[in-house]
Amino acid sequence: MNVQVEENKLVRTLTIEEEGKEIKDLVNSVLKEVSKNVSLPGFRKGHVPPAVVKAKYKDAIKEEVVKQFINKHLEEILEKENLQPVSPELSFGDIEIENDEKLKFKISFEVAPEFELKPYDNLEIEMIKYEVSDEDVEKTINQLLEQHAKFEPADKEIEEGDMVRIKYKITDEEGNSEEDEFEAVLGANQLRKEIEDELKGKKAGDKVHLENVPLYNEKGEEIGKATVDIEVLEVKKKVVPEFNDEFVKEIGLGENVEEAKKKIREDLEKQVKEAKEAELEQKILDKLAEQYDFDVPVTLVKAEIEALLDNYIKQLQQFGIQPNEDMLRAAAQGLEQTAVKNVRLMFVINKIAEKEGIEVSDEEINKELENIAQQYQTSVEEIRRIFEERGLIQNVRYVLLRKKVLDALKNKIKIIEMTKEEYEEKYGKPEEQMQEQQEEQGEQKEEEKSESQEEVKNEQ
Repeated sequence: MNVQVEENKLVRTLTIEEEGKEIKDLVNSVLKEVSKNVSLPGFRKGHVPPAVVKAKYKDAIKEEVVKQFINKHLEEILEKENLQPVSPELSFGDIEIENDEKLKFKISFEVAPEFELKPYDNLEIEMIKYEVSDEDVEKTINQLLEQHAKFEPADKEIEEGDMVRIKYKITDEEGNSEEDEFEAVLGANQLRKEIEDELKGKKAGDKVHLENVPLYNEKGEEIGKATVDIEVLEVKKKVVPEFNDEFVKEIGLGENVEEAKKKIREDLEKQVKEAKEAELEQKILDKLAEQYDFDVPVTLVKAEIEALLDNYIKQLQQFGIQPNEDMLRAAAQGLEQTAVKNVRLMFVINKIAEKEGIEVSDEEINKELENIAQQYQTSVEEIRRIFEERGLIQNVRYVLLRKKVLDALKNKIKIIEMTKEEYEEKYGKPEEQMQEQQEEQGEQKEEEKSESQEEVKNEQ
């Protein structure tokens, strides 16, 4: 067998030539198999002369010959040439078969990038020093009280925060009308502002008439005007409970106020700890990412974009939004940079793991599969079958490996704690940065779960 290798960045194109009995037998075997299902006018099914079948289906025959040949020999070819594709995506071309015994074709695939690890000991990570304060506890208490507030009927004028039950009728310019009843809280963005403004100061029994109210489509484009008639059926005032022993017992926060405050503080401290841990891990990944700029395989970037896009679709669907093609096309373009970064980080993480001798054992993978099986209330054997069929075991291995590498790096980095004021003076407000990173961080965590676990839902 003669194999020639061409290199073009991360693409390797192999020109493979082989001739002799093996090729002749392979061509005859494929021809015989194809002939079984060929049916042409003037011939019985399965009895079409080989020459006729070969002429009509020559391209399909050539492709099948190459497929069977490469299935048998690819592993030995790659081992001999010291090559390893980064994905199962292989491209074939320029297939030639001479005299049914000489095969020549090209096969292309991408390989992993070569790069040198940059120093990662003593990386400096700047974090805001934050501790739970009495103000945080009070804020949480107020949120709890708001969550358990009740609305009671009241003979009063409508104000911000009141709940109103209204009957409405909308009539468009063509005379089409729609009417219904529903409840809404003023100030909660459940009603349009011009309607809220008209309702304020009204009481039960009052009526409101509005003309030339703009109508909009799902894209926010104005499509016409309408007349809106509203009758106020009932007004309810929000009643916020008191934070006392009776209240905390009722919602399961403890036996008294002091016990409840202690529990709230503990819960907040746990949330802060988890948030700081997640922030630290993301900052480590960001710090690693900014050190590298090597090319990454296009096939892996495409797969990553698809995974990120799938998560984006699921997030929109949770809010009842079904994205159209324009939205998905725009989202895919916006996600490309994140996908490249994630793929590049994967190679860096793997290389650090190799240098540090960090590995993921089969036992650890089994343990993770057990956790997933418990989550979906099915057997470990069923989970393993699904993951193996979908090629997701490596995803599980990488998620565990990345966690191990991050844990190891936490012991090597230098954390610089800053006050909120110091941090904002240097970098701007955290919420502004958070908005930029929010999608990336959320997608990364979702990907860890949904990229593999969503397959379980699809199977069940």
